Amino acid sequence: MEASRTDSLWDEFSSALNRAGFPVSGAVDYSRAKGLYATHAHRYRDWVNSGNHGEMGYLERGLARRLDPALVFPELQSVIAVLKPYPPHPVGDESLRYARYLNGPDYHETMKAGLEQAFSELRQTGLLPEGFRYKICVDTSAVLERTWAALCGIGWIGKNTLLIHPVLGSYVFLGVVFTNASFGRDPVLLKDYCGNCTRCLKACPTEALRSHELDSRKCISYLTLEKRGEWREAIPTSGFVAGCDLCQEACPYNLKIVKSTPPCDEASHLIKDATVLETETESAYRERVFGTALERVKYADFQRNFRATPRGSRKE
Repeated sequence: MEASRTDSLWDEFSSALNRAGFPVSGAVDYSRAKGLYATHAHRYRDWVNSGNHGEMGYLERGLARRLDPALVFPELQSVIAVLKPYPPHPVGDESLRYARYLNGPDYHETMKAGLEQAFSELRQTGLLPEGFRYKICVDTSAVLERTWAALCGIGWIGKNTLLIHPVLGSYVFLGVVFTNASFGRDPVLLKDYCGNCTRCLKACPTEALRSHELDSRKCISYLTLEKRGEWREAIPTSGFVAGCDLCQEACPYNLKIVKSTPPCDEASHLIKDATVLETETESAYRERVFGTALERVKYADFQRNFRATPRGSRKE
């Protein structure tokens, strides 16, 4: 396909994605990004082999597919990456806080619906290439989303290991689409604008972060969202009962977003009343979190997180 035709095709895709709620998107041909991707994938392999993934067995089980994306989508020709901001203001108060990304419906579903909407529009207007096939991945397949987003030029991977967009910061959801179409696009790598800043590293109370590397076993997000059963040692939860945003809160790129974005209402499933949580039954919890990203946290583990929150910091 000629360069002008592929450029025009990507312009149509990018416009449709923007109308579907994704203000930033990018694409890269797999054949052109394969070498750079392999470097990231091998670094990820070493990270897993070092045990930094903790008890997230699915990361180890999916290692081969993450190393070779063609195992996930055999027809792979190009990769599309999109990002969508989520509300950047704190959720809850100092005594009971939730990670910001939990403030809303389940992003797995909303991101997928938005991507399907974009492709449906392109199909209806006759702009999809003939025989176009794709696979949507939103934390639902063995895919290195941050790597693909970085290779598509929509951000860089910061010292806190999160993708950072130069304007939107890191309070963003990522979506990746494997397709059998070629857009004729080379990798685009943004400069790592973290520079000499180490605010995120210093903000982590458990020292889980080293520059561009995370030890999940020490990470509060991992311990409150992914770890099952009781902790071996008490951790400083800093009031978070599900997830942790401390490294993101310290990032200068996120400070700008918070100042420029008006606060929004907090979702009803993110209860801040300690009295309610102390007496909440399992059935009530399941009903409360149904259809949200918090649903992945089991009742027993949520109660464990809640019990670990220092009572002295609660507003009685």
